[in-house]
Amino acid sequence: DVCPAKIDIPALILEIRRRLTKEEGLPFSQKAVFKIVNNRKVFHNMLRLASLAQKPFSKDGFIRHLPMFLSELSEFRSLPAIAETPFRDKFEKISQLNSAKKVTFYVGCLIDFAYSEMGEAIIRILNKAGYRVTFPKGQTCCGAPARYSGDYETAMQNARDNIDALVQDDPAYIVSACPTCTFALKHDFFSMLKDTDYTHKAKYVKDKVVDISSFIKRLHNEGSLKIDKSKDATIVTYHDSCHLKRSLNVTEEPRELLRIRGFEIKEMAECDICCGMGGSYSLKFPEISKPILARKLKNIIDTGVQTVVMDCPGCVMQIRGGLDKTNSPIKVFHTVELII
Repeated sequence: DVCPAKIDIPALILEIRRRLTKEEGLPFSQKAVFKIVNNRKVFHNMLRLASLAQKPFSKDGFIRHLPMFLSELSEFRSLPAIAETPFRDKFEKISQLNSAKKVTFYVGCLIDFAYSEMGEAIIRILNKAGYRVTFPKGQTCCGAPARYSGDYETAMQNARDNIDALVQDDPAYIVSACPTCTFALKHDFFSMLKDTDYTHKAKYVKDKVVDISSFIKRLHNEGSLKIDKSKDATIVTYHDSCHLKRSLNVTEEPRELLRIRGFEIKEMAECDICCGMGGSYSLKFPEISKPILARKLKNIIDTGVQTVVMDCPGCVMQIRGGLDKTNSPIKVFHTVELII
């Protein structure tokens, strides 16, 4: 956004990481994490055990303190408790509209294993618009953590696995409520797999993927979804997630949805400045994440509002955790949670 010559600096950084990883390899611990995350069955079972092991440390949906060498992770923000029942286990039990019109939901890691209520809100909204939501169980991590770490081989396998899962239901659309996942599905998959035997299927996915707020706004504009004014609508502020604004060029759609619902938006200073989450980087570099989050929290608090809204579950994790750590009463929501 700020380079006068329009040099794609992020792409250059990613290419340097790719070359370094190819030459030097990844640390063993990072390789192990990617292997576990990408095997949904193993990851699923490990998180089930973790949901039991977290009980001494979790309260009210948060993990506020971690022991020993993990303590730095929860020093400046509370972490979300792992859901006792992941979204993928809840999905088949959710009663849905029986419709020939299908939308496939790409859930992403955080909604699947921490914020299932966001996924449930999406199903209610899309059912109301006349669509049945499908959830291919073969979907896995979008590959962003691996790709941004320079591990393109793992990221490409993520892309192939997800594409195979997402094309099976032949949906009218594929929606995602995580901007990083949306960008991966819509752009990264195709750029990594073009000129391979997956080119056609990658293009199929690319053409059908849309972020959830843009899709809901489209349904409202078409008249297939009526969004009623909320009796509880109040004044909120909105945080622009980095991938949503800078990569997908979506800024007004979520704001328009909130206004249609009856909310008044009081813009914060630096509404599009990063919250410090940055995917896995807030876990790897908490000393960098902490001051960025502090700046974001100050801008939110300075608005005087009691609710902040955003379109990224990663930003929800970071900002909600930071506000909880400071005992702030300000509530944090994904846009979809306030639209239904």
